[in-house]
Amino acid sequence: MSQCHFRSLAAGSLSIFAQFFALFGFLFIVLQYLQLIRGDSGLLSAVSMLPMAAFLMPCARLAPALVARLGARTVCTAGLVLITGALVVLAQLTVASGYWLLAVGLIPLGAGMGLATTPATSGITSALPAAKQGIGSALNDLSRETGGAVGIAVLASVLTATYQSHLSLAHVPAAEAGRARSSVAIAARVGGTVTAHAQTAFTDGMHVALLMRQAAPG
Repeated sequence: MSQCHFRSLAAGSLSIFAQFFALFGFLFIVLQYLQLIRGDSGLLSAVSMLPMAAFLMPCARLAPALVARLGARTVCTAGLVLITGALVVLAQLTVASGYWLLAVGLIPLGAGMGLATTPATSGITSALPAAKQGIGSALNDLSRETGGAVGIAVLASVLTATYQSHLSLAHVPAAEAGRARSSVAIAARVGGTVTAHAQTAFTDGMHVALLMRQAAPG
């Protein structure tokens, strides 16, 4: 394999890893936000994500034409910039935020995923000869699955650590405070000031987790 092909393979794999690190980590967090903080049902939470899908699919179909005109690097970089900007917007969500802020963030997130995924995948497959396309497909899938798993693990850990450190329950009995710190879902069932503090602490954790993603590779 030439050095040029190796760089294309590595860049495509890293880009796919970074994209799904962000996407899966975000989805894991935002669905909890919708159901535990906003109080939406599972169905409504799923429907709330439709703006992302509505822009992801058309942008993915448009990406090959843009790559032919502008080049894979430009299109993939533009997609990654959109994803980064989307996460910055989504990190501003609070307990009192309206749905419009979520939708404003979901649109560039979907568009960015659509634009970045296609050239990154093409970079992997084009770097290998026809006889080794199975390896390229496997590497592409590995990058996606690994990125998604690591994204969930890392962002969930950051969210949990921030939630626990920001949850102020000084005047709550120790046993009840311990249960509330173990999970925002448990805290939400306690009611009163415990629930209010837990919701604020959760959104603090979401803010840190999503902004922390901006420091990750890719």
